[in-house]
Amino acid sequence: MAGFLRTKSSADPSSVDSGNLGIKDVAAALRWVKVNIGAFGGDPTRVTLIGHDNGAAIANYLFLSPTSKGLFRRIILLSGTALSPWATIHNADSLRLSVGKQMGCLPQDSKGDDREDIASCLRSRPLQALLDVNLESVRFMPRIAPSLPIDGESTDPTYAMEHASENFITCEVMLGITTTESYGDFNANDIQYGFEEDQRNRILRTYIRNTYVYHLNEIFSAVRNEYTDWDKPIPHPINIRDSTMEALSDGHTVAPLVRVAYLHARRGAKTYFFHFGYQTKESDYPQRLGSVRGEDLTYILGQPLVGGLPFFPQNYSRQDMGVSEALLNFVSNFAKTGDPNVPGIHKEVPDYGTPREKTRYRGLTWDPYEIGTQYYLSITLKPKMKSHYRGHKMAVWLNLIPQLHQPGDEDVNMRHHHFYEREPHYYADDDEESEELLERLATRHYYSYTAALGVTVGVGCLLLVLNMLIFAGIYYQRDRDRRRQNRGHHSNRHSTNSTPSTEETIPMSQRPSTPGSSARQSPLLGRREPELMEIPPCYNTLPRTQHQHDFQSAGPASASNTLKKEKPPPPIRTSSNPTGTGTVKKRVQIQEISV
Repeated sequence: MAGFLRTKSSADPSSVDSGNLGIKDVAAALRWVKVNIGAFGGDPTRVTLIGHDNGAAIANYLFLSPTSKGLFRRIILLSGTALSPWATIHNADSLRLSVGKQMGCLPQDSKGDDREDIASCLRSRPLQALLDVNLESVRFMPRIAPSLPIDGESTDPTYAMEHASENFITCEVMLGITTTESYGDFNANDIQYGFEEDQRNRILRTYIRNTYVYHLNEIFSAVRNEYTDWDKPIPHPINIRDSTMEALSDGHTVAPLVRVAYLHARRGAKTYFFHFGYQTKESDYPQRLGSVRGEDLTYILGQPLVGGLPFFPQNYSRQDMGVSEALLNFVSNFAKTGDPNVPGIHKEVPDYGTPREKTRYRGLTWDPYEIGTQYYLSITLKPKMKSHYRGHKMAVWLNLIPQLHQPGDEDVNMRHHHFYEREPHYYADDDEESEELLERLATRHYYSYTAALGVTVGVGCLLLVLNMLIFAGIYYQRDRDRRRQNRGHHSNRHSTNSTPSTEETIPMSQRPSTPGSSARQSPLLGRREPELMEIPPCYNTLPRTQHQHDFQSAGPASASNTLKKEKPPPPIRTSSNPTGTGTVKKRVQIQEISV
């Protein structure tokens, strides 16, 4: 734990030097080897670094770090790379906070934003107390591991392998995998009896939730569809187990390793890739699983060649010995020359396999891995060269899923990316606090948006209130202008009705014709049509029956007859006419014209 625990908060600029001490220890050991290996008969220019599982991830980080340039010439990565999801931790500050509180190096109310270095406090604690620290357990993820950045310069291993790292292209690389890299992710009951589809879905859903952040539902559907045998409507539990193991193996180990091989070969460096598919005859593992994680180490280290000794009680067959000798010969040739095909210097022992096994491997040429051919060596009972290891499934993990794993637009809510199923029974967590862990993982990256979401909502409400006030002001102003206009029209009508016009006192027959008048020549009658005028109030004094009779008597029968009628008599004087003034106003004569 002390090798990868960050003892300072990430808010401290010097916090990079307070973590990843385990990687720095390996780099210090390599410097010692480079300086002193000559005294032991070794060549400091031909140092080969081999890493397996977590060791492969650490070797990959050293492979990318500029501070380790020149410390080794070649590297072999087995079942692990820096791109694997279990290769790093993303909660270095929370891990420091948890360990500091349990060891009494930080107050219980600390939030981890202080800049105090807890390294000296941890050194004063006994070893057993450090071993008894309770670390958070997340399935498929490490409890303790290196944290980024590694050397304070590069933060993204993928970017370093694509562009930045010069050390990455100056070394030859050999990469190896086994058939079932996820064997350790299952218990003995699952391995022996298998499980149903519901359990398969829980396992995949848990892995995707703990590994990815965006579009979890879409990624889960893509993985489930790819690793489902649709030809079998009711698959056997053992078949479901095999497909689930294959999915996890490809996801967290094989696809990242193939990605590293592709990036290394694309930059023109020499790359070799192999799949160890051979299974020991007297193995304790189920035969149908093929080789399991770590089984290739036994053959690379030559354990079958010394089987039967007290330290290696396992009994190996002659066939196992032949495979071990061939693989050991490939690795030693690569360490010496950078090419596994160059014949190595080794002692011939008659007991090491049969002549037939030796002929199979010695007559084989191991072609390098290139981005076009993607050749790899399949180490099985009958070894041969193949291309594009699990090509279609690798395309899902390396092409489709990275396209799905995108945050999208900035206004997309984080709940859109989370699983719809939030209940604990939809997941397969091994931790006793699985419900609390599920809630925390399901809402990660969501509460970080809470402050921004609150500010956005507040600004939106403020703008809404401002728009309402502006609309109310405009509406009030328009209403006030409308009332003013109505009062002006009312006063004009009152003055017009109260003051009689002199024009109304002149009969229509005696009115002069003025230019621009509204009277116009009738095209039918060849004479000027009378002007339209307002009916004076005196005309309304006629009886209603007579008024209606005058309009009904005029019809469209003959327009000329109507025009020849005599003028109507003047209106009868009524009591409404003024008396006693000595003058009588002339009344306007109304002539009805039918057209």
